[in-house]
Amino acid sequence: MASSNRDWAWLPINLLYSIAEKIVKFSDYKHFSAVCQRWRHHALELATDDYKQRLHILKTCHNKLPMLMIDTKENHESDERCLFSVTEGITYRVQLPLPCNKRFLGSSFGWLFTVEDKTMVIILLNPFSGGAIPLPPLKDPHGDYEDYINDDPEHFVTKVVLSSDPFLSPNNYEVVVIYGPMHRLAILESGKDSWNFVDRAPFVYSDVIYYPEGQGRGLYAVNYWRELVKIDMGSSTKEVLTKRTAADAQVTYLVQSQEGDLLLVERFWLKPDCEIWKTWRFMVFKLLRSIGETGATTWVPIKSLGSQALFLGDNHSVCVSTLEFPECLPNCIYYTAQYHIDVPPYVCQGIDEDSGIFSLEEGSFQSHYLSDPLNMNVLPPIWFVPNMKGT
Repeated sequence: MASSNRDWAWLPINLLYSIAEKIVKFSDYKHFSAVCQRWRHHALELATDDYKQRLHILKTCHNKLPMLMIDTKENHESDERCLFSVTEGITYRVQLPLPCNKRFLGSSFGWLFTVEDKTMVIILLNPFSGGAIPLPPLKDPHGDYEDYINDDPEHFVTKVVLSSDPFLSPNNYEVVVIYGPMHRLAILESGKDSWNFVDRAPFVYSDVIYYPEGQGRGLYAVNYWRELVKIDMGSSTKEVLTKRTAADAQVTYLVQSQEGDLLLVERFWLKPDCEIWKTWRFMVFKLLRSIGETGATTWVPIKSLGSQALFLGDNHSVCVSTLEFPECLPNCIYYTAQYHIDVPPYVCQGIDEDSGIFSLEEGSFQSHYLSDPLNMNVLPPIWFVPNMKGT
């Protein structure tokens, strides 16, 4: 009796080509190329240029390494988007179903976020899978921000962060937004039709993170007074855990290190005469918990990230291993320009060209992407981790 096992790796070439010719979706190319090395080789031979770009991005990033999504004037007339690889110094142009002329409110787990004007419906978009998830309108019962929303709806929401990938956990994820002129917090549980608003106190939050805690993940936030706040998602109340004193940084970030430590990063701006705001310094701290009944926490400054690199900006803050991605510079911070918010009423001051790489060891700066002078007055770039799990 003939064996029922088949060696698909050595399927005749004419049959391989026949299968490949019938592929119309990128998700099918991805599955085709995953069968074995021989099928992957022929997939690259037969794929369109756009699919080749996507397959190479998938291989390069491993769903971990951020790329810089760049807006250009050309993007406004097509679905083509530019993704810049900081490790290769290459700009990829791929066809992605993303709205034109809209600011991305953030990126998290391979998803991008936009908002519908005035309705304040936030849309979750996975540009590689084509997935789109509309959320309930963000209507704060505690604040009257109608004029602010009408004037600048895309900047009413400062940042959006996910607790997990909606594709992998469609019924068990949360969305957190920093919103409004006083940068309050709102939380949405998947499947719910309304947001939970953390109390009315003007805490002016700068960043949020889901951090491992026991068997799950707790929600932590940092505000402009450097207070680390733990949010009880059930009651939407908060507990201040620790505070940094004598800090005058304009923006702070929370990020989990590769070792599992919670890091606080402070970013300092300086505005020379008649110039735009520029970052001139970063400081990094690690959270330490004391042993004992009090369980007190404190921020301890660190001078080195070791074999790690941070990617900071409007995105969900990311830490990557430079041992896994040796083309990334170790002990460095890759950052993008952000809106500057430094005095009440904490409104946006404008976009600048404040992007680059900061070396913690040397205290020096260098560029990671040189923008085209013809592409001035475009939307700010954002770090984005290509996620093709849903394709």
